[in-house]
Amino acid sequence: MTENLQIIQTKLIHLDRMEAYLRYSLSQVANFLPLQDWTLLTPDQHESLAAFRVRFSEFQEHIGKTMRAVAVEEEQEVERFGAVLAFMERLKVLDTAAHWKEIRELRNAVNHDNADDSIRLAEFFDLLMAEVPVLFGYLYRLKVFCVGNYSLYLG
Repeated sequence: MTENLQIIQTKLIHLDRMEAYLRYSLSQVANFLPLQDWTLLTPDQHESLAAFRVRFSEFQEHIGKTMRAVAVEEEQEVERFGAVLAFMERLKVLDTAAHWKEIRELRNAVNHDNADDSIRLAEFFDLLMAEVPVLFGYLYRLKVFCVGNYSLYLG
């Protein structure tokens, strides 16, 4: 197995663990979202929202890094991430490159926008929750591609 294939395999195994953590965080925030009055959040709920946001962000980031490693393995252009996304769309890993970018913009917005705007926060978290199954699907399709084409063992 090449060094790059070992990297891909390691990343996919790590993503499996990250998926489990994100599933847990999603289940925690789903217990109290949507929320009408954000001022009533308990410290534990704040902690759950923070963990969910971070886990969502890291999960998407690591899927992106793994997609780039696959593009390298397939000798595709990787300098521009848009080229990686277009390649992943051709492989049917992504529905569309544009949707991946929308999720990334959402992720960036929830990490950087004004946390005092409860209406905006509610929208962000509702959208993040809706995109979790999409990211899980992207990971699943990426794993199917890698196992089928590289005979990786993911344990």
